[in-house]
Order: sequence, then structure tokens, then C-alpha cells
Amino acid sequence: VRLVRLARDSNATSLADLIATRLGKDPWLAATVTLVAALGLIPYIALQLQAITQSFATLTLGAVHAQDASPPAWRDGALYVALAMAAFAMLFGTRRASATEHNPGLVLAIAFESLFKLVAMLILGLFVWLGLSGLQMQLPPSPPASASPGGFMPLVLLGGLAMFIMPHQFHVGVVECRDDRDIRTARWLFPLYLLLIALPALPLARAGMAMFGDRVPSDMYALALPLAQGNQGIALLVFLGGLSAATGMVIVGTLALSLMIGNHWFAPGLLRGAWARGIGDDERGDHRGDLLLLRRVGIVAIMLLGWAYSRLVSGNDALADVGAVSFSALATLAPALAFAVWRPQTPAGAATAGVVAGFLAWSWVMLVPMIATTAGSDPAWLRDGPFGMSWLAPEALFGLTGWSRLGRAVGVSLFVGAATTLLLASLRGAPHRREARGSDLHTLRNAGRRFLPAQRVDELLRHAPANGPVPAAIESRLEHELAAILGSASARLLLDAA
Repeated sequence: VRLVRLARDSNATSLADLIATRLGKDPWLAATVTLVAALGLIPYIALQLQAITQSFATLTLGAVHAQDASPPAWRDGALYVALAMAAFAMLFGTRRASATEHNPGLVLAIAFESLFKLVAMLILGLFVWLGLSGLQMQLPPSPPASASPGGFMPLVLLGGLAMFIMPHQFHVGVVECRDDRDIRTARWLFPLYLLLIALPALPLARAGMAMFGDRVPSDMYALALPLAQGNQGIALLVFLGGLSAATGMVIVGTLALSLMIGNHWFAPGLLRGAWARGIGDDERGDHRGDLLLLRRVGIVAIMLLGWAYSRLVSGNDALADVGAVSFSALATLAPALAFAVWRPQTPAGAATAGVVAGFLAWSWVMLVPMIATTAGSDPAWLRDGPFGMSWLAPEALFGLTGWSRLGRAVGVSLFVGAATTLLLASLRGAPHRREARGSDLHTLRNAGRRFLPAQRVDELLRHAPANGPVPAAIESRLEHELAAILGSASARLLLDAA
């Protein structure tokens, strides 16, 4: 509830916008958070596209032969799925410049796909429980400790953090939230939903391991089991449930990320350059169309990057492993969000340094060994550390040798990010309060009309004096309204440059 109220009071349009708004409206902090969000979310979008491709291949070619399906790029179904999703996202998500205006149609679509996949999973669970009751279930052998991909506790922690730091989760749960009572309902309904959708997981895994072993990827058990029993109807239902889930995540995630990229990467530069030369007294100064075009280009670029990444990792990693890596990268934003909510006096520079330090620590522990493994090399410094300093080795950073790689990456990145922010905040002290700009009515009217309807700008500036500086309260209302379109950091930059 606190997060929703803070976002509503500040007119925050995204996770990066809320963090930057609470910590001084610094554009560099917003751009840094956006960079980490992009690096973490694009692999997750690729994961969904790869899941769609593998699921369709399993449905059409069979579970065993689907692993050999690797079509050329122009015949890759994931490319056309990505383009179709981009078109849907542009059609329903970029019709208005204001990002805080609610999209009831989009929320209704997400709610429908959530219920649809829940029904599909429950029907699959009943099929496994009743239809395969005669199959002798054998527990899969426990993997050796060294082969553990992550561990239970890091995954639980990442699952909890995902509700707050995944851009699409933040958009649906915070930006699109209309009433605080919805949060109170979600407190008991969301855990119940997770419990119900997880019920079939263990029987499904046991049945898949007993029937297929290692011949079929565990990610495809949900489709392979009904197909092996000749039940194409349930297989089709499960495929449609997975397709709807992946589609909803990709569309909302791409919308949220394109909004962050447009507002916090490109808008600051354009506000200092081409958009700064706008003329507010006529239509030539209205840049809302340019802003929407920028978001649409961002949507297509994000989709194509996700598809390219899915081609790159195709056949190299299990889908669950790619998801864990993506979640752990985004988890490096958790300390910055915590400081924004509970310690808003933290200097923006300290928060920016904390995000960068946490992400670099995550990259050293998680990304560097993955790249070395993918390249087929096994350098000694991964275990012995650079220059013989074993406590700096990615596989034993700070002496955490008994932890899984995922657990070590999550723990170290959260600690380094929080510690760096606290240290620099104690050295720099609280930021100075900004003084009023002293802009006149004509300047503020011209700046506002670049991104707001003229009628709305005139309404906001109705009580402003015709001559002399405009009162700070009126100027703040205009900035608050602009923040819904540009983000708070870029809105402040627009008025500063006016």
C-alpha cells in the first residue's frame, strides 16, 4: 500500500521513475536503473519467446524431436510472434502520452490470461493425478551439490523481490492500481493463486521424470505427458495457457521498459536539443507525437533484441536457469528501491553508485563464469581469484564457498549495493533543497504545451500572475502533471531548461 501511495502522489510512471523521484529527481539515477532493468528484462523476454518456440515444436514435432528443431532466422516462428506482440503493444499501450492513465483493457486482458493459465494448470494436474495414477512414480535422483543450479532459498528470495523490482510487475501492481482496497484483496488472493498454480508442479515433475527421464527437457513435461498419452486436447489447452502467460508478460514488460528507455535515456538529450526548440504557441511545439513514436520504436527494438538473445541461448540453458539469471540481475535494484521508500534523504549519487556496484558484483559472480563456460574455457582465476587472491574469486567471493552460484550472486550484490549506498550517503550528507526557478507565465506555458493539451496547461496556470515569477505551488502542479508523461526527472529537466 505504501508503494502504491508513493507512486500515486509522485505520478511515477515506472520503477526507475519512482526511485529517481524519491531520491532527488536525478536523471542519471533514473538512466542507471533503466540500464539495469533493460539488461535484466531482455533475457527474460527472450526466455518467453524461447518457451513459445519450444512449446510449438513439441506440440507439432513431438517431445523428443523438438530439441533438434533449429530453423533459420527467417523461418523462426519466434520472430513473427515477437513482431505480433510488438504490434499489439503499440496498438493498446501507446495511444496516449500519459503513462499514468489507466488501461482497463490491458489489465482485463492480463486478468483473463492469468485465470486461463490457472485453469489449464489445474486441469493438467488432474490429468496427471488421475490419468497417470497407474504409472509407477519414482523420485528423480538428487543431483550432486556441485551441480545445483541455484538452491531453494535464493529462489524464494528472488520470487519475493520479483513482485517489486520486475518492471511489468511494478506496472500492473503499482502504476495501474486504482484503489488501495485492491492491494488488501491481493494480500490474500495472490498467495492463494500461487498456491493453486503450484499444486500440479510436483506430480508433474515426478511423472515426467518417470516416463521420459532425460530424453525430454523438464520444461516440456507439461506438454509431453498428455501428448504421450494421446490426449491432444489437454496438450493444446496447456499450450494455449503457456502462450497466454508468455504473451501477457512480454507485452506488459516491453511497454514498461520502452517507457523507461524513452523517458530516461532519450528524453533528457532531446529536451536539451531538438525538443528544447519547440514553440509552445502552436502545434509545431507539441511533441507528444514524437514521444509516442519514440516509445513505439523502443517496443520494436526491445522485441527484436529479445528475439536475438533467444536465438543466441537456444539449446544452451534450461528455461528456468535463464529466468533465475534474469531475476537475480533485476534484484540488484532492490536496495535502491528500499532507500527510495524508507530513506528518501539518501543522495542520488550514492544510490547511483550503489546500483552500479551491486550490478558489477553480480556480473563478477554470475555473468563472468557463465561467459567463460559458454566460450568453453575454464581459467584458473575463476577458482583461485585474480593475482592469487582467492577471496576475490567468482566461485569463492568473500569466502562464500558453500553457497550456490545463484545464492552467492544474489547475496553479494545486495550486500555490496546497500553497503556502497550507505557509505557514500554518510560521506556526502543529505542533498540540498532546491530553490524556486522563478519562471514567468509565458515560459511555463510554452514548456507545458510541448507535452500537455493547451486547455490543461491553461487550467493549471489559471491563477498564475501575468507578470513576474510564478508561485512555486503552481509551478509544482505543472511539473507533477508533466511527470506523468516524461517522468519526474525529465519533467524537472524540461522546466529547468525552459
